[in-house]
Amino acid sequence: MELSKLKQKIWDIFSVKNDDFSSACMDAVYDEKKLTAYCDLVGGDLSTDELQKIFQYYYADREEKMQDYTPSSLAKLCARETSTDGEVVYDLCAGSGALTIQKWVQNKNKTFVCEELDKRVIPLLLFNMVVRNMGGWVINRNVLTLETISVYHLQKGKRFSTVIREEQAPEIIADEIISNPPYNIKWDVPWPLMEDERFFGKPIPPKSNANFVFVLTAQSRMKETGRCAFILPCGCLSSDYEAEVREYLVSTGLIERVIANPDKMFESTSIPTCTIIFSYGNKSVKFYDCRKKAEQEQRYQNGQFGGKSFENRTYQKTVNILSDVLIDEVCGECKEIYGFSQEVALSEIAKCRYILVPSRYIKFEEEEKTHRPYADIMADINRIARERAVIKITCNETLAKQLGIYEVAKMETKESDEGLNKVFELLGGKYDGKRYITLSKSKNEFKVENQDKEFLSSLVNLFLPMWKQHIFYLNQEENRLLAELRDAMLPELMNGKLGNFKEEL
Repeated sequence: MELSKLKQKIWDIFSVKNDDFSSACMDAVYDEKKLTAYCDLVGGDLSTDELQKIFQYYYADREEKMQDYTPSSLAKLCARETSTDGEVVYDLCAGSGALTIQKWVQNKNKTFVCEELDKRVIPLLLFNMVVRNMGGWVINRNVLTLETISVYHLQKGKRFSTVIREEQAPEIIADEIISNPPYNIKWDVPWPLMEDERFFGKPIPPKSNANFVFVLTAQSRMKETGRCAFILPCGCLSSDYEAEVREYLVSTGLIERVIANPDKMFESTSIPTCTIIFSYGNKSVKFYDCRKKAEQEQRYQNGQFGGKSFENRTYQKTVNILSDVLIDEVCGECKEIYGFSQEVALSEIAKCRYILVPSRYIKFEEEEKTHRPYADIMADINRIARERAVIKITCNETLAKQLGIYEVAKMETKESDEGLNKVFELLGGKYDGKRYITLSKSKNEFKVENQDKEFLSSLVNLFLPMWKQHIFYLNQEENRLLAELRDAMLPELMNGKLGNFKEEL
């Protein structure tokens, strides 16, 4: 169902007032009529998290909480990889419960423990569990600091679960752990460290990045026969400042599989991700590269802003997914398949300084691949960069939020050209990227160019959606060309033709 139509139908069922989706969800948790109406809306098919789709598009916090909710096929992969005969499933940073739902599809009789920080999404998580008659717990808690905010105990009923507020969270010892935590966030290292059992006798992840804090937290709550799956950014596989933690996890036999995921799987981020499977007693690591194995799925979305000309138009978006056949391959025996999979002894990984990038170990067909001249690729990238910067907008921060361009501005200000400058210099070129939007503190400032300080022309509402769409198109084109440049350089970096250049593309 198209998203805006799905939203309206759920709004009607939940009686949403003042756009307060979270409160309406919490009321629905205790309302059997609304629970039943939701089941009727989805035709009794509860295998998909429909509430996630709405929260992701309209309410997710991309700035502070880095909320990018889990695609269904990645959730299926994690569910398959963590299958055991055990009873307790633990979802760390559960969001609205997409990962947990796939575990429930696999086995409806387990105990599901979900831990999530965001108070706004807790009602969605509770609803998703109650409507599926799950037994278990929802813990509103900060995983990094272990500060507990609220605890809910779910008891299975005839059709829907019953929710009881509790004072204290249970101790978590899990058989199956799944997690898609927020990526690359800063954290405060606890003091003294010896009092925190999660880090006893283990290297401490850097303050600048909490990726492996979530992993070590999960590992401290996993049974010896347990299994754990994490979706993480690919940078954690090779970054120098996380090398010590990787060494600990590999050398102690905790890492079982590393899977490079395809790009363009998430709705709101293009960051490259991987899936890491943890278990005890591994003497090797199984590597998979799924980046070129994805299938495509079409999504349809009506325009939300810009007047009737946009709202009456349906836009098509293509996302990558993992097929069930591919998931079966990745979860099965690891065979040596050129360009796809390879099992590697721990000693070989140690020789590579515990870098876990799958392409480092997977064998590829030895053939001379031709590519366009670097000068031509760089010229195309510079053409895109120049076209994107032809129009520069300077806009007051508050006004940018009202106009819907704040996110674009924040993305642009976070980007650094240093890496591209070094790559271009290595190849004998120069990157011509320029700033195309700047946030201002000046009251009501908006240049391109609105000359009346008190009155904002209605033409802006027609111009900005077209400008945003053009910027997104150019960003996609630049990403495509950067991928072409990366693929052209990689073989020559590996065989030494380009020297010892170590910057990541």
